Amino acid sequence: MSKGYFGLVLHGHIPWCKKSGTWPAGEEWLFEAMNETYIPMLNILRELKEENLKTAITINITPTLAEQFADEYMNQRYTEYMDNLISRAKNDIQRFKNQPRRKDLAESHLKNFEHILDTYYHNYYRDILGSFRWLQNEKIIELISCAATHAFLPLMESDSGIFSQIQLAVDTHKKYFGKPPKGFWLPECAYRPKIYTNGEFRESIDYWLHNSEIEYFFVDSHGILDAEILESNNKIGLNTNIGYDLESGISVFGRNKKASRQVWDAKIGYPGNEFYMEFHKKDEESGLNYWRITNKDIGNQAKELYHPEKAMEQIKDNVTHYLSLLKEEINAFYDAYGTQGIIVSPFDFELYGHWWKEGIQWLKLLFQSIINANDIEMITISEYLSVYKRNFSTIRMKESSWGEGGHFQVWLNPEHGWIWPYINSSIKQFEDVLENPPNSGDWEQRVLKQTARELLLMEGSDWPFLLYTKQAKEYANQRFHKHHQFFNKLIWAAKNLNDQTRLSVKDLENIESMDSCFQDFNLKYFKRINPTK
Repeated sequence: MSKGYFGLVLHGHIPWCKKSGTWPAGEEWLFEAMNETYIPMLNILRELKEENLKTAITINITPTLAEQFADEYMNQRYTEYMDNLISRAKNDIQRFKNQPRRKDLAESHLKNFEHILDTYYHNYYRDILGSFRWLQNEKIIELISCAATHAFLPLMESDSGIFSQIQLAVDTHKKYFGKPPKGFWLPECAYRPKIYTNGEFRESIDYWLHNSEIEYFFVDSHGILDAEILESNNKIGLNTNIGYDLESGISVFGRNKKASRQVWDAKIGYPGNEFYMEFHKKDEESGLNYWRITNKDIGNQAKELYHPEKAMEQIKDNVTHYLSLLKEEINAFYDAYGTQGIIVSPFDFELYGHWWKEGIQWLKLLFQSIINANDIEMITISEYLSVYKRNFSTIRMKESSWGEGGHFQVWLNPEHGWIWPYINSSIKQFEDVLENPPNSGDWEQRVLKQTARELLLMEGSDWPFLLYTKQAKEYANQRFHKHHQFFNKLIWAAKNLNDQTRLSVKDLENIESMDSCFQDFNLKYFKRINPTK
């Protein structure tokens, strides 16, 4: 009998980037992740199924990511992107014909690119969403959702902003995966309790999740450890190796710090090992990667060439180490409390394969090792919840998020906090328009729905995050202002749709061609919700 469980949670998200730049920021964000993360993950899960090895992973595909997977333009652009990569690898093979080690690596790149593109067409028929849905129906993974455009919900001053993000996410999930999501990834793991502000009560974030029939969500470890126990149903106290209920009835799980840190920590994390592929240094002509992580302290100049065999040895060592860490953690919890706990390990999906080139192969070997282990099992969060929820204590949490500082500093930083008045005033303007909606003709509906799309895209937490990290600061600034400018143009027209001079058909068609996500949704989701006095 196992003494506990490993609950891996992968958060897949790329902001909407159709026709909004290519490289270094824009559409290629999606194409890189498809090539290096999403399709390779489908491949290893398919391989494990063929070996009759059953995994149990919880995967979040955000609504914006799902909408891009479903977009024909983006799928065609991905094919063009892969054809270009294949061409670059072939050129490198010729260029390095007198450099055997570089030539071998170029041939390895070519083989991998051709394999990924082949599986995209012949295994998944250009339908990544359908492939994840198939894995869900085969009970190999559990699919959960996230706010529609990955909005930072606690900083919204109007409840319609929170409700529209959550309910549209649920609708989109049902559209693509055939069933409502039980779980929800709060963007940036950002949680806010019920508050009293400006003479009014505003409901907690979990109230709105429960309102949309979500059963559980996640917070960072301190979200659990800093909570207050209201009703104790066990002797465990506050611990991230078990779930908890909130007063709304919804369940919450905290990230296991030790298991997560071993992967993502910049100093001790596996991805920084010297035998793994260097992400940042690329060939000046082809842009392909040929080096391993060496001489980290002196920049990208003096790097040694990558050794696939040594990287594979390191993968095996890291899997052995990680499995021993998981067993140690779960055995200690079982010995202390006599119950089977769960190590909840939430990660950005794109860490595996994209940022950490060997990460997907590491996951496959880890899955195989856990499946063959005796004292630990993989489990989806819903499966664990169905068995152990009756033992959960009820808690009340404070505000929290992941990221630097553990609260809202990253997204409400003095340098870019200016975006929130724009977002919150835009939400209120749209609420005002919907108080007395215009006629429900085709033109009116097109204008109102595109206004809602621009509002949703403006709300994404990606823009303040990128402004804070400065990874793509100018791009984030441009994207935010573009959506805000489109919103202003549309809301001006929406305030008097009888005035045909306010917005031309050509202008609307141009905006619709770029920001075409969420074709079907209910405008009532965006109507004003009055707080309780």
